[in-house]
Amino acid sequence: MIKCITYGELFVNTALAPLVWRVKVSLTPPSDTDKQADVERLTGALDGNPFYCSLHCPVRIPLTLARKLPAVLRESGFDLSVVLGWDGTGCRVLSFNPAGLYGIAMDVGSTNVTAQLVDLDSGEVLSTLISPNPQSIYGADVLTRMFYAISNGGESLHKALIAGVNGIVEDLMADCGANTDDVMAVSIAGNTIMTHFLLNLPVENIPVTPYVPAIHAPGFVSPGDFGLEVNPEAVVYVFPSTGSYVGGDIVAGILATGLYGGDTPSALIDVGTNAEIAIGSKDWILVGAGAAGPAFDEGVADIGKRACPGAVYAVNIDGASYAATLKTFGGLPPEGLCGSAMVSLVAELHRVGLIDDRGCFISGKAGITTAGTEGDEPAYVLYDDAGGRRLILSQKDVDNFMRTKAASFTLFYVLTGTLGLTFGDIERVYVTGALGTGIDPKAAVRLGLIPDFPENRLVFLDNTSLKGAEALLLNRHLLDDVRCITSLITYKQMNEDGDFMREFLSACFIPHSEPGKLKVAGTS
Repeated sequence: MIKCITYGELFVNTALAPLVWRVKVSLTPPSDTDKQADVERLTGALDGNPFYCSLHCPVRIPLTLARKLPAVLRESGFDLSVVLGWDGTGCRVLSFNPAGLYGIAMDVGSTNVTAQLVDLDSGEVLSTLISPNPQSIYGADVLTRMFYAISNGGESLHKALIAGVNGIVEDLMADCGANTDDVMAVSIAGNTIMTHFLLNLPVENIPVTPYVPAIHAPGFVSPGDFGLEVNPEAVVYVFPSTGSYVGGDIVAGILATGLYGGDTPSALIDVGTNAEIAIGSKDWILVGAGAAGPAFDEGVADIGKRACPGAVYAVNIDGASYAATLKTFGGLPPEGLCGSAMVSLVAELHRVGLIDDRGCFISGKAGITTAGTEGDEPAYVLYDDAGGRRLILSQKDVDNFMRTKAASFTLFYVLTGTLGLTFGDIERVYVTGALGTGIDPKAAVRLGLIPDFPENRLVFLDNTSLKGAEALLLNRHLLDDVRCITSLITYKQMNEDGDFMREFLSACFIPHSEPGKLKVAGTS
């Protein structure tokens, strides 16, 4: 379990109206002339005072809390703190006199699960945790896990994932010395398959034509329905998908960037094991997805690591000695390379002539070694300390990077062309996923990972899926925006697209076999 820092800023106002909030209520005690029942006494006060409830709908009290209310009222002298929550259809009471009021925003990824603990009284983010997805024991990728579930049933994958999620919740609450019962709101974003595994839904129809999931829009669900260990009355929202390969993580990312509100097109590029790209404006959104390769995934790439303290984020190679200088988050000894460091390193290897335009190590160069590598393949040693700790970039890692960068650029190129646009028509490009933190735009452009956009049109963000989940947690009015986003999305199937396959081969060079395709019209 790793505590990490989130980089970047939210693009939405999150100070308006959280999913869950606390109000203080002072009631007149019953008397011989006022024999109103306890539940009606409380709901009448809440319904009749816009300061307490501005949603213009009746407040409901669940039976479990109605049983507790008489004792709570009399123990508190009829002065109490009431937690209210919006569950999509109305306002209901969640708790009385809680010690704290907390919410959790969560991104359930195929490789890692990331969560933020938010103080809902203040809106402050208290802690962020990242933990490996425990489903990896059933396969490193979602397809392997799906086929396991189809053959063996999905219950074991659900149990592994929900156990991991509950462990994160417990650790987050331990960090602030609070109880999981004080978690009153949770917002969750994940791809379509991870969402199905989390909610224990069948996945057997997702990987086969016509690619139909069990559900697109789970919306508000009860924590007890899928084993989430928070307050039993908590408001839990699960972001919708719009297809087998356009999941809630993409919808949450679109929400966080605000590209759905623009008059001119913007793009969101999310690169991990899969590359997902959305291009759109306030009138339309086109999304495409395709396999990108494991170049940036922690635990998949040999030296890959999340952007946490100790992770390398930038590399410089001396052109004479071929020695590497590494920059790490927190200035700590290097433990692995995050996505931005992989971009930086490959760009440096190409700049000093250690790899050619195809990404192959050049034999005979002083900086290349075969010692200690698998199959005596050429590799580059970028770190080797006295204690025996080594970081080695293998030819396999470079090959993975080349496929990833080719898939990412090609997907962007083909989607843009499908719309009848050029890169010059794209006002802003948001880059997220494993590449969202600390990336050098010049290195990314030099390699052909992204087109040659001027830097003022590029925005690099760490985990927009998590940011979108956090935004919704703090602003329930964004539920309308989520519905708007899903109505605007059209998905383009890429795995059978002939243009994609042809362009992909051309992009498997540094920067490209046709560098002119990287140019952005209207820029120098």
